[in-house]
Amino acid sequence: AREEARGQASLRELARRTAAALTKQGVTKATLSYDTSLYAGPELHPIGVNENIARVTALMTDEARTDDSTSGPAPRVADPAAHAAATFARLLSEAGIPTTEAGPARATTRAKTLASVSSPPLSDLVERMLTHSDNDIAEALARHTAVATGVRPDFAGGAAAIEARLRKLGLPLKGAAFHDGSGLNRADRLTARLLTALLLKAADPAHPELRPVLTGLPVAGFTGTLSSRYAGDAAGAAGLARAKTGTLTGVNTLAGLVTTGDGRLV
Repeated sequence: AREEARGQASLRELARRTAAALTKQGVTKATLSYDTSLYAGPELHPIGVNENIARVTALMTDEARTDDSTSGPAPRVADPAAHAAATFARLLSEAGIPTTEAGPARATTRAKTLASVSSPPLSDLVERMLTHSDNDIAEALARHTAVATGVRPDFAGGAAAIEARLRKLGLPLKGAAFHDGSGLNRADRLTARLLTALLLKAADPAHPELRPVLTGLPVAGFTGTLSSRYAGDAAGAAGLARAKTGTLTGVNTLAGLVTTGDGRLV
């Protein structure tokens, strides 16, 4: 979430609640540290330093963007966790609790929760990821899928967890290969059959939990990564096609839904 409460998980609101809790306990200043141990393995994606993705860490604010953008490519800070902690320290100070400069540490089992904020529901995060082709959310969701299924939460573990969930859904995985959550790894492979089967599964009344896969698809000519597409000769599909883009240098893919002139959904 952005610092200024764009999302539910506002860092400023967390600082305000934390300051209130500390003040209630008679604490007037604090020593601050941060724990990123939820994730494992390297933070830097194999693509390297790239404006399409920040380092993948369990602590980050504003996707480590250095500008005011909320989607798309942007320069990123070199150490997202340290940047987030420093931002929180500043906000906590503004809320009346000055702190030391934050450093990395490991939370102990004796640690008690002072305050918390909640993210938007998972369905909202999935929709945003798809609408804006958000690589940072995609990698975070892969890591959390790994955590939730007891797999090492690194790039390989996230990929394995994704593959396991797709297999459990009975989707065709022949010819597919997963190495990350975002699809930025050039060793990733997807088949048209898998993408089509996934869309059908998401539309299956037996799987309402997968509906965000469809509702998050960009609308041609209107939202997300399709907002500036489907003009000119393709304008007839504006508002009718909903699809997810997939783009690497030299690679362009599209998977989604469209209603034909005679009313068929394909």
